[in-house]
Amino acid sequence: MTRQETLAGFVYMAFQFVFLPSILYAVNDLLKRPMQEAELNFLYYFINFIAMVILFHGFLGRSAAQLKDHPLLVCEAVILGLVAYYAMSYVTDKVIALLLPGFSNRNNASVLGMFGRSPFLMFLGTVILVPPFEECLFRGLIFRNLYSRSHWLAYVLSIAAFGLVHILGYLGSYTPLEILMALLQYLPAGLCLAWSLIRGQSIFAPIFIHAAINYITI
Repeated sequence: MTRQETLAGFVYMAFQFVFLPSILYAVNDLLKRPMQEAELNFLYYFINFIAMVILFHGFLGRSAAQLKDHPLLVCEAVILGLVAYYAMSYVTDKVIALLLPGFSNRNNASVLGMFGRSPFLMFLGTVILVPPFEECLFRGLIFRNLYSRSHWLAYVLSIAAFGLVHILGYLGSYTPLEILMALLQYLPAGLCLAWSLIRGQSIFAPIFIHAAINYITI
């Protein structure tokens, strides 16, 4: 990413994590017919997707050119990334089952619950809107900017940030051990998505993997 894209990305990241949810909930409370949880989540996804297109259109254009020039490289990264993800997930799920039998990921349960009530909106949100936005932030903004300085630091921080953002809203309902298990569940995705960006040399590699994982999950 360019310096301008990087700065704008970090500013918006702070805004959408700290302020955007509160603004949406406050506006929703003023409506005569408040939106349901799935509708509110979809609006959050949609706003972030539009912001991503505006802020990162140059970055996405350069990545699209790489995809066009080297489609087989991106396909290879997607296939290998998915295989590695499901292999690692199988192992981590077995470890979690041994360490904490009956553990349930609150974020996954919440998303699947909303999907049961509003399948179309949740499909659009989780499969179409979320993967491009989250990949631009976690792999394009955080991982890729750190990678040239330290490969290990790039992996560690991007994986940690990716895991934390999915459990922050549920910290009060988790025990310390459950927090560790929840973070462990996001390790395979964080690692494989970051690796696929380097392997495929295009942000569309992790976007395709992320979309496929979400689709298969729901």
